[in-house]
Amino acid sequence: MTNVVAPPQSRKVTLSNGVRVLLEELPHVHSASIGFWVDTGSRNETPEIEGASHFIEHMLFKGTPSRSALAIARALEDTGGSLNAFTNKEQTCYYARVLEDQVELALDVLSDMLLHSLFDPDEVKRERKVILEEIKMYEDNPDEYASELFQTVFWPDHPMGRPIAGTRNSVRRLSREALLAYKDRFYAADRLVVSIAGRIDGDKVVAQLERLLADLPRKSAPHTLTTPTASTRRVVKYRDTEQVQVLLGTDGVSVDHPDLYIHHMLDAILSGGMSARLFQQVREKRGLCYSISSYGAHHRLGGMFGIYAGTNARKVDDLLAVTFEELQRPITHEELDRAKRQTRGNLLLALEQPRTRANRMARNELFHGRFIPIEEILERMEAITVEQVSDLAARMAPDQFSFTIVGPLRRIKAL
Repeated sequence: MTNVVAPPQSRKVTLSNGVRVLLEELPHVHSASIGFWVDTGSRNETPEIEGASHFIEHMLFKGTPSRSALAIARALEDTGGSLNAFTNKEQTCYYARVLEDQVELALDVLSDMLLHSLFDPDEVKRERKVILEEIKMYEDNPDEYASELFQTVFWPDHPMGRPIAGTRNSVRRLSREALLAYKDRFYAADRLVVSIAGRIDGDKVVAQLERLLADLPRKSAPHTLTTPTASTRRVVKYRDTEQVQVLLGTDGVSVDHPDLYIHHMLDAILSGGMSARLFQQVREKRGLCYSISSYGAHHRLGGMFGIYAGTNARKVDDLLAVTFEELQRPITHEELDRAKRQTRGNLLLALEQPRTRANRMARNELFHGRFIPIEEILERMEAITVEQVSDLAARMAPDQFSFTIVGPLRRIKAL
């Protein structure tokens, strides 16, 4: 029997096999954004199958009994729509954006990929070569390479620290049998969330998905997540590049931590636009870099607060010194008020996009098990005090940070 829950602004329908369907009907648009979110990513992998989630993402585009790889690619593109996917540390998402009259087709294509992909042995061999080239592309890109290296430094010996695409060695090892075994473990109804926002007939969508996804296994294999332990390691790696990539990180908070929005406010104060602290003090007033920003990475059971910059080798020590000065400088009421206004505006403006709304519904369901109204988020942000943000910043002393520096230098004086 279908169970329906209807929180404000969205509707949740649980199909008879357990798949959660999230719907938001937007009659003022002429498109729909659809996401099939599978609740598994690189965090669920063991070292022996590192890169499996990402490899499977690729393979779902390589053909089913009723559609070739070219037919999958053309199905939505020929009508002006798009089809793509991504893998992160905790989820794999297959998504489409289509005009209102192509929603039925998009759901059929995505369901076909999810349930009936062939994993043809020759396609597996070919796609392995493609992924190896993708890894080489990341390695040739200085900021991508530095980011991957930083993850391994910050979260050593934990799945959260491993590259999402895997390594050259792990991808070469992955067999068709290993990929299918991983898919059988995690691609099940209890791990699938379908999130759709746009000009849709919600009841019609539910009926179609009930039919299309009927054969999806109900239960995934049990899997226990562990909390990563953040390190304070310091790595300087020489590379013959024009710029030095600087990444700093300290222990952050999980996606459901009560201090989450305090972290968001500090992030906004440090790098929320051209008027923010790091941009003004590091770039505008001292010319120490072109690009600098802070960011938060919030996951289940763990998180990170990070800072990234790209600069000249001779400026690294000064850049680090000024960055930590800005972290320790007292937070003002004016700064916090500006951060609240800016964050509010960003949130509300983003909601004008159906894809943002669909993604937000999916993440709410996967991480919180409920739809979180924007009003609730704004109230929680508004309640944050200067003292709370100042206390957080004060705890971020240099010795609490791990750092990775990649570029044409072998050591630094700072820290």
